[in-house]
Amino acid sequence: METQRQEIERAVFNRLVHSKWDQRSLMVDKERPPFADYSGDLFDGAQRFMGRLNGMNILELGCGSGDLAVWFALQGAQVTGIDVSDESIRVAKKRAEENGVASWTNFLACPAEAIPMPDAAFDTIFINVSLHHLELEQALAECRRLLKPQGRFIAVEPFSFSKMIQKIRTSRFVTKWYPIRQETPTERILTVEDLDRIKTVFSGVQITPFRILSPFIFKAKPVFHAFSKLFPGKDWETKKQNCNRFFQRVDEFLLSHLPFLKYFSRYIVIACVK
Repeated sequence: METQRQEIERAVFNRLVHSKWDQRSLMVDKERPPFADYSGDLFDGAQRFMGRLNGMNILELGCGSGDLAVWFALQGAQVTGIDVSDESIRVAKKRAEENGVASWTNFLACPAEAIPMPDAAFDTIFINVSLHHLELEQALAECRRLLKPQGRFIAVEPFSFSKMIQKIRTSRFVTKWYPIRQETPTERILTVEDLDRIKTVFSGVQITPFRILSPFIFKAKPVFHAFSKLFPGKDWETKKQNCNRFFQRVDEFLLSHLPFLKYFSRYIVIACVK
């Protein structure tokens, strides 16, 4: 039986998947990962920990419409995608068929806190900006159950290292100029306390922070568009993507050379093992 949180999440994403994908192509570029256009920094960061994909058995929690799960399958992985949104799963199955990887994928509409799969079934569990939508303790316990010994748990998540900085970010003054992107009323940003919970479930936890300046520049559209004009590109969209990626790389440089700046970062990649 669905919890109230799961019911809300399912309803929201059932609606969003149609607004995003109805009448649009479901084809996936084998050479270019989904999200590479504007979130290439986060996915590149996750890939450093994933290792080879060919022949791996991967579980993606919160797979949505399946674009990333299908991309994993195109790389030779056997992929199971889980999402609470039954409409998203319907689109994901259609996407897998259209990309010729239906036999390499398995999509299930179910809560990530209770997945009807056998113990130790997966080499890797990957979560792309979905863990903060879940009941954390139950989801982590389920992930541990489903991973093989020495299996990898990798998640890309919005995160706050500092309660004070997060309070400033969510203040009325700041959100007037930089509104918080919130898809559902039940989601929340992960905190240091949540990271401590993850460390009690998995070992070898590694954290890589991302994004300081780039989110603010991207959201300030007049500023972002002014900068984008300075970048090369065959069209306006490419110019914007190149501009965005440049500032993401600036953030990566700053974070690698000035570690204390992690307190101002907006996202992290979490990598650990069972």
